[in-house]
Amino acid sequence: MKKDYTLFVNNAITVSTAAQMITFGTFSHRDEGFALMYHLWKNPPMIYEPAKIREDEEEKAKKQAKNRESQIYQQQQKVMSPKVDTESTKQALRYAIETKEVGISTIDELSRQAEMIDNMERNIENIHSNLDKSERLLKGIESVGGAISNALSKDKTKGGPNLPTPVDRTLQIRRRDEPPLDIDILEKLKNDDLVPAYIQISADKFQILDEKKKVKPNQTFTFDQIDILQVRARPQHLDIRFKDQKLGRFRLASSFIQNIVNEIVLRSNGKYGKAPKVVFEPGLKEFPYGDPIIRFIPSTGRQNQSALFTRASSLGVSNVIKNASEDVKNALLEQDKDLDEISNLLGDIHGIARTIGDESERSSEQLTRVGDRVDQANDRLSNNNKRIQKML
Repeated sequence: MKKDYTLFVNNAITVSTAAQMITFGTFSHRDEGFALMYHLWKNPPMIYEPAKIREDEEEKAKKQAKNRESQIYQQQQKVMSPKVDTESTKQALRYAIETKEVGISTIDELSRQAEMIDNMERNIENIHSNLDKSERLLKGIESVGGAISNALSKDKTKGGPNLPTPVDRTLQIRRRDEPPLDIDILEKLKNDDLVPAYIQISADKFQILDEKKKVKPNQTFTFDQIDILQVRARPQHLDIRFKDQKLGRFRLASSFIQNIVNEIVLRSNGKYGKAPKVVFEPGLKEFPYGDPIIRFIPSTGRQNQSALFTRASSLGVSNVIKNASEDVKNALLEQDKDLDEISNLLGDIHGIARTIGDESERSSEQLTRVGDRVDQANDRLSNNNKRIQKML
């Protein structure tokens, strides 16, 4: 595929196949057309239906099972049924449960400690307020000038101490953040040119990267800034419209419109509990979104990234153990269930660890601040005692 010319005019595109060469001419926007054609050639568009994915999985699994059924049966006749070690997974599950319980207990203790530190901070601010009053009184007692100064100045100590606002220190376990996801797109510029780029979707934002994977200036947006995801009638086009009228909209073309919409919806729901509205222009067949089963991106930009899939069904397991004895089947299914539970617990433990780390850092900063205020109060109290001794 190359940009070409016809009759000395650079407005054609030539496509060479194994069988023939075809030239398309008289493009009014040749560069835009070439960019879109090249992108679609490298990344054939696909729409993923969760039900169809499951059906394809089942059909593929049935064929594989049928082809291997006789071979598996013969092998099982030659060897004794294997013994499945379920105790190891159960022990790992117990460790994971105990770790989670310890983490939750730690979070509860950190919440109580945070309230104690808040009380300490309020008490030290009360002490400073009392010291302000005592210093004003000492100033009036020490000299006539001090008394006159007090009489002529406003008494700022009458309003009471400026205490920190009470804060609910109940800790919430942080959600696991999905890894950033890079998806091939064509960014549509204001002059309608299409330039190759990537949209990188993170836990709470998306940003636009150039071809070298560098973040473009002023091209980072959080999910809560998005108002509407508008799927355009023009094939493979998407407008991301923002609540702020100054931002307007971000326009893109991509073979992976469904995947982009799906990721933004899922991650917005995970972060804020509310996703932007998805609007399909008239005449379009709506595709499914907001379903974890379609969370895979068959993109050249993701060759070094792992899929976000977890196992969608037990089809693979059930066909592998189809001809095993009932004891082996039950043991394998029990082991598989324990492994799934361990996987879920590890995700919870990760969130607990992040919560503990964040709270430890925050409380450490607060304790440092309280410690400094205690030192200041000691210095002020010592100075007031010296003034009192001097007057006596």
